[in-house]
Amino acid sequence: MQRNPSPMSYRQNSAEGLPFYEGPTEFIAPAKGKLYLIPTTHGEIFDPAFSPLPSPLTSLPDPIRWTRAYLISVIEILAGRRPIKQIARSTHRFTFNNISKEIGSINMSGRNAPRLRKIYRSEPIEGVVEVSATISIDARVRAIAARFEGVDHRWICTEFDLI
Repeated sequence: MQRNPSPMSYRQNSAEGLPFYEGPTEFIAPAKGKLYLIPTTHGEIFDPAFSPLPSPLTSLPDPIRWTRAYLISVIEILAGRRPIKQIARSTHRFTFNNISKEIGSINMSGRNAPRLRKIYRSEPIEGVVEVSATISIDARVRAIAARFEGVDHRWICTEFDLI
């Protein structure tokens, strides 16, 4: 009959009954890769010859000025002060339809027009700008979340939410 090893020798090779992890036997170098943009399609199917192509930042307008102008335009559209056709070329069809359903959602009953307060931008990968902003409408503050993708040498708004 064989005896189990003494409790002391067992504790030296394991922690609470589990063996120690020795690690990999050889070093595996991390892959050298780069994240890249795959344009948002919202389920649309394109012929590969005519599909949207991501654009490098060098071929796109200044994202700071462009996103600010776009947000101001959408705020004015939602307040009913500007026609929605003005953002048609720079907005994905899916997002355009969602914005068009919200026209008039910003109440203009007060004296003051909606005012863009603060804009925060981030660029998670090249050719993508994600924006969060706050707007004041009379005494109320609301938030905006939007995503812009550089496609075919122009910025396209692919997501927009007024919260």
